Amino acid sequence: MHKAFLFIALILSVFRISAQTPAGAVFPLMETEDLEGNEVNLPEVFQKEYALVGLARSKKAEDDLRSWQKPVYNKFVAKTGMMDAMFDVDVFFIPVFTGASKAAKGKVVKKLKENNEPLVRDHLLVFSGSSDPLDDLGMNDKKQPYFFLIDEAGKVVWSAQGKYRQKHIDALEAVLTGGEP
Repeated sequence: MHKAFLFIALILSVFRISAQTPAGAVFPLMETEDLEGNEVNLPEVFQKEYALVGLARSKKAEDDLRSWQKPVYNKFVAKTGMMDAMFDVDVFFIPVFTGASKAAKGKVVKKLKENNEPLVRDHLLVFSGSSDPLDDLGMNDKKQPYFFLIDEAGKVVWSAQGKYRQKHIDALEAVLTGGEP
């Protein structure tokens, strides 16, 4: 009986991980805007070997999304670490507005402009529209941000959700250097 329980728990945990991590899934077309209202289509705008996209569907998720901003920016944009120059990654942080939350978009964009330096603003986009692309990515928990590493073919090669932890950057580095996350 105990072995059967452990086997079922293992199967459920594997299913839970695969349901949350759509590795191999194609990143869907998302019509976003920069903070000036210019249209930016993902994944078409990606120019580097990889793109790291962070999405938040609620105020709580946006707070946790911000916890990723400095470490991700320093590693992949400013490249402040010793080996960071080896990473070729586009970075985008995207608050998401669907349904009734669309009414808050203008207020949030105004705050993003006021509270971020111009270099950081270049990596901030806004999505306002149908939740279909988000559902395709398995973004079921609106209280958490989701991060997706997308390769040149537009496929998700790594994903994470929740507040930033050092283990996330460690896993990203492992994937980007050809290792296992």
